[in-house]
Amino acid sequence: MLLAGATAQAEDPRVAFLTKQLASVKDPRLRAQNILLLGQTGSPEAVPPLCSALRDPESVVRSAAASSLGELRIQAALDCIKSAMGETDESVRNALARALAAGVITPGGLYVAVEPIQDKVGGLPDSLLKLADTLLRDKLSGMGAAFAPPNEEKKSAASLIKSHNLRGYQLRVQLLPGDKEKSLKVEMLIMTYPDQSLQGSFNVKAAGAKPETLLKAMMPKVVDDAAGDLQWMK
Repeated sequence: MLLAGATAQAEDPRVAFLTKQLASVKDPRLRAQNILLLGQTGSPEAVPPLCSALRDPESVVRSAAASSLGELRIQAALDCIKSAMGETDESVRNALARALAAGVITPGGLYVAVEPIQDKVGGLPDSLLKLADTLLRDKLSGMGAAFAPPNEEKKSAASLIKSHNLRGYQLRVQLLPGDKEKSLKVEMLIMTYPDQSLQGSFNVKAAGAKPETLLKAMMPKVVDDAAGDLQWMK
């Protein structure tokens, strides 16, 4: 059975109620459902009961706890996830890995949904598109941005952004042919996230080198241009 006594005095009424319920629920499926609701509170006070749930005898419960800890995106949750990496059940290990990859969100920072890079040149190798995505994320990470998971539900995104006081943006990046031979253009459309209100479009062109070299110069530049215009660095 779940060990939840450590949070019996939680001040957040939602966490206190759900934690109390966990202590009396015997059906593992119901415990898992309860744990998912704990993660949806977005409260740091949910970390202790969720950590306890990682020691539940049922894998479905442990998996739910790992997922919920990942949703919190705070350091205490990440530390708990790391402590459970000796898990033997494959489904739980996968949930822990996903939660670990989600990382930590800095309150008041950027929260970015990055769409797949679009090839408008035609025939660009997948390795080049992957490089563009990596360069984009590396630049944003250096600015303290956290990233939305693929196919995130709008309601979940809005709740997370509100609870962490984040600035949410959605980026749509295209690689296009430039107006010169052996040239390349990066175009980035920026919308608010998750409501998708257009904020602006930015582009950078370059020529005279291999596409990989051009991207290494252009991708940070287009992010810097957007950051300056939208005042991302506060």
